[in-house]
Amino acid sequence: MSRSVEEILRTVRIDDLGRQHDHRVSPDTPLGEVYRVLDEKRHGAVMVCEDDRVVGIFTQRDILNRTAGKEVDVATPIGELMTREPVTLPADRRVAEALEVMVEGGYRHVPLIDAKGREAGLISSRVILRFIADHYPETVLNLPPRLHQQLARPEGG
Repeated sequence: MSRSVEEILRTVRIDDLGRQHDHRVSPDTPLGEVYRVLDEKRHGAVMVCEDDRVVGIFTQRDILNRTAGKEVDVATPIGELMTREPVTLPADRRVAEALEVMVEGGYRHVPLIDAKGREAGLISSRVILRFIADHYPETVLNLPPRLHQQLARPEGG
């Protein structure tokens, strides 16, 4: 018997999704280098870490809100531009908790920490959506364009 999407999200741990570990820079990394990393690795965010501790995050949204259209030197340390003390989650939490944090905070990326509070990777909404789509392709493919949309009659031939 197949488990529901809700049941999977409430039981599967974030650890099981394959965390992203190469999203890490130090506070003194120049903005230009962070741009290069985001572009080359096709990331939407980097964690800013000091001594294995997450001290900040820098995302595509930060690029738009803090640098776009402004005279910001690409040599500026990312520590001056990052979002400080971001919300983090223990990597052993359930996927449903990650989604809840993301929805409530309007985040697309959340840094993960281990039991000792050290950096343990990054989880993104894209990874979670891919996980859901991979496990429930029929459910995902049959969703209406707008989630609360009610069709008057079935579409198709």
